[in-house]
Amino acid sequence: MSGALSALRTSVFIGLRQLWERKLLNGIAVGGVTLGVLVLIAMSAIMEGFEQKFTQAILKISPHVILFDTELHAERPLLERYERTRVAAAVSHESPPDRQARIKRPHEIVATLGGVPEVAAAAESIAGMGLLEFGGKTKSIDVRGIEVRAQDAVTPVSQYVKAGALAALETETEGLAVGSGVAQELGLSVGDVVHATAPGGRPLDLKIVAVFEAEIPPVDKTRAYTSLRTAQTLLGRADSISRIEIRLVDPDVAPRVNTALERMFGYDGESWQESNANFLSIFAMQDMVVSFVIAAILLVGGFGILAIQIMIVLQKTRDIAILRSVGLRRRDILRVFLLQGVVIALVGGALGDGLGKLAIHYLGQLKVKAEGLVKTDTFLVREDTRFYVYGLAFALLVGVVASLIPAWRGSRVEPVEVLRGQIG
Repeated sequence: MSGALSALRTSVFIGLRQLWERKLLNGIAVGGVTLGVLVLIAMSAIMEGFEQKFTQAILKISPHVILFDTELHAERPLLERYERTRVAAAVSHESPPDRQARIKRPHEIVATLGGVPEVAAAAESIAGMGLLEFGGKTKSIDVRGIEVRAQDAVTPVSQYVKAGALAALETETEGLAVGSGVAQELGLSVGDVVHATAPGGRPLDLKIVAVFEAEIPPVDKTRAYTSLRTAQTLLGRADSISRIEIRLVDPDVAPRVNTALERMFGYDGESWQESNANFLSIFAMQDMVVSFVIAAILLVGGFGILAIQIMIVLQKTRDIAILRSVGLRRRDILRVFLLQGVVIALVGGALGDGLGKLAIHYLGQLKVKAEGLVKTDTFLVREDTRFYVYGLAFALLVGVVASLIPAWRGSRVEPVEVLRGQIG
């Protein structure tokens, strides 16, 4: 036991001594690992920060699942319904049904959803495109007819009201709440009256009762809310419900719940992941590209360790032979070079973690003006302890792997051949 401990101490002493003798070369190797870990932490924080901001922004104003008025099992064509009967032999033209698509018995569906464990809230609504006119300007909008209290339980719009009150839609028979982008473009403020029209509906003069800002430009610049009855009149869809919006206890299970609700009610549904599939796929692609970049930088750092370790082995072949001749075993030599790789990796990883934390701090304070998918005044970053753990783990992995070849080569040196001058 004491002999093994003595050999270990000797290996540690020799390994650290060689590291110190080549401070410049080993410092370069440490720098390569540090850079790799720094980039890993900074890029991960940036990517996850933007993705998290986007997801939070979408979920705060959008339902987790939507049931639309499209029936999954529509009626069969007329001829198929009377197949093998004497009613019809051929149909030259079948007129489309006059009745508009709608969700049948929406109140019963909402009541049933209240008993589903995964569902936190549900609300009936109607949606369509309209046109606002004010002060000689016109603006196309996405009109949402809602029942305020039920809708606020699904998508808490009232939290983002900057002027007026969303609750006024319950008392104001012809009220309208608009996004900040719509209000800015048309020059609207609370109390103004706008002229609203929609294809197939009845033109109305609506009073602005609230202006909201969800900090999602596509929503703030196009959306407007009114009462359910007012929207049905404006869109020409009396007593129609075109969608049921649902909030879940856990948004991540939305695809599974959506599938179950489609089977349960027979209407086409869509989870928030499906609604934003294009953006989420972009994030996935960006994560893949960032992973490749980080892996490339870490590999460069690994090759730096590999090159330096091989150089040390070649230069120290005679010294290794002498050590072998005085009793050091192959595994002791192997341990010396593996130890050097581990020390370089740990020092580089620790420095990378420290610099990465500083980078996240200063990036989070960096002032930017962005109004794309989300609105923000600062650089979007997210700090997570996992980043630092991953950085240190990857650095250690690179250091060990890069040291294996030179360590194995050094352990295979035969002292007799070196001392006789046959190799070296």
